[in-house]
Amino acid sequence: MYNALGYRLMSLRIFAAGLLALGGLLSVVSGRDRDSARDYFQKARQQHEILLRQPESSRTLSQYNKVIFLYRRVIDEDPAFGGADDSLFFTAQLYDEMGRRFNKQQYVNRAEYYYRFVARDYPATRHRAEAQKRALALKRPPATATAEDVEPVTPQSVIAVPPGAVSQVSEAPADKPAVADLPGLATLSSIRYWSNEDYTRVVIQLDREVEVLKEVLSNPARLYLDFQSCRLKSGQLARTYDVNDLFIKQIRVAKNRPGVIRVVLDYEDINTHAMFVLYDPFRIIVDTRGESRKARVATPKAESPQKMQTAEAVIPMESNASDKKEVRKETPILPSPARQGDMSLTRVLGLKVGRVVIDPGHGGKDTGSIGPTGLLEKELVLDVALRLKKLLEERLGTDVMLTRAGDEFVPLEERTAIANQHGADLFVSIHANSSRSRRVSGAETFFLSFASTDEERDVASRENAASQRNIHELENLLRQIALTDYHTESRQLAGMVQTNLWTQMKPFQPRQKNRGVKKAPFIVLIGANMPSILTEIGFISNVSDEKFLKQDSARTTLAEALYKGVEEYFRALGTVPLYERTAVGK
Repeated sequence: MYNALGYRLMSLRIFAAGLLALGGLLSVVSGRDRDSARDYFQKARQQHEILLRQPESSRTLSQYNKVIFLYRRVIDEDPAFGGADDSLFFTAQLYDEMGRRFNKQQYVNRAEYYYRFVARDYPATRHRAEAQKRALALKRPPATATAEDVEPVTPQSVIAVPPGAVSQVSEAPADKPAVADLPGLATLSSIRYWSNEDYTRVVIQLDREVEVLKEVLSNPARLYLDFQSCRLKSGQLARTYDVNDLFIKQIRVAKNRPGVIRVVLDYEDINTHAMFVLYDPFRIIVDTRGESRKARVATPKAESPQKMQTAEAVIPMESNASDKKEVRKETPILPSPARQGDMSLTRVLGLKVGRVVIDPGHGGKDTGSIGPTGLLEKELVLDVALRLKKLLEERLGTDVMLTRAGDEFVPLEERTAIANQHGADLFVSIHANSSRSRRVSGAETFFLSFASTDEERDVASRENAASQRNIHELENLLRQIALTDYHTESRQLAGMVQTNLWTQMKPFQPRQKNRGVKKAPFIVLIGANMPSILTEIGFISNVSDEKFLKQDSARTTLAEALYKGVEEYFRALGTVPLYERTAVGK
């Protein structure tokens, strides 16, 4: 049976054939998540149907982009999912329509790319004949072909540099004998990237620090980095990564000349880009941004009383139905001004919070701080994060994600990228503090900005696992990046969270002082596309604080305090409806 989008469930025979056709693709995709793929597919179909009900002349670019993003997430989560071929075909159709609607060749190019992709990689799909036909109709003459004609290796979003040549970087001359015989060369070991509808983060990792030269060129538009005294891993040649998001087309890597490796980002549309350096191991992070998140503002759906009324984020939030039947009369809360009296852009536009990403600090090999009697920061903050997640989900119906749900190591730059990739509207990083003085105690909350005291720099250095030299480099980076409207919102969120932390903890620790809201250049907050804070829930180095933090009741209290701070922020934005419940039946 077909619905408005023509989707039907694939038979077991067709699914098996498609699974076999994926072959090498599945061998390199890690962490497949069938449930997530199914959820994204359902959300994509819902948004697609809403789009189709509108006249084509009134469909906006942001609406197209949101649906495409959801379909692409299906492939990212599980390319063997039964709706993967439909997702690719519908993506091609949307780009095809965008090419006609906005008269842009780049969308036509993307349509052809996805038509060929689904026809080649899913030979058992019912869309194959139509996809081949449409790809042929859109095919450009060879003289005008661009890099977008390069066929993809895999649509995954996090990739490591494997052996084998896929494509030679055009700026680089033909490879001469390998440079392995040149002594003292660093090795470029991996390239990873995360992408959503308006943001891409690229991380290039080496085994040691080298000099890097950057250049931005046009015709065609590209940004390239030359890594001096560097080579690729043994046995590796040039490689192209097909990003194919809305503005980064591909990433190319190859030897430019003996001892120099060039990484090229080919792009169509970048509003801004920023680059910074991290250490242990040495890596270059490049953040690029396209269309502003302001496009996410939309009118809540009146026909969905079972859902929290929020403006549409990248992924609309869904709440579970209650076991008890009830009629809920909603009284919306109007956005309130910030505490300084200004109405920030977030409040003026009515942007709402639909998804929260909670980041339990440290994890895996990174234990974080260790208390006098052995309390590990990584275990403490994960416990509090899980409790906070439960409170937000149960009381507010908020869609909550964790950057880690177990004892695993997640690089700092990946945590922010996870929040950006999944379209989070709020980012809360939870840590426990440490000091050389065992007498220092209490909670404090930070937002991203320049550190103004040595104490703030010390905290940032510890959480960044970086030297003071790197802290100053990060502050120089912040001077190059405009502190956007999220700076105001982050400061307000930090104030609300800190006030509730101190209020909730004071009865248990009456001598404790309110350490207040502070600012510092935390790596985990750099590049966040949403209001974001880092909270230190206590000093694990203090004997009294450690004793308190070990208690189950204390962790419940801390989670409750964090929840109340976030809820207060929600209410300030007019996000949380006030429900007047009337029981049905009794």
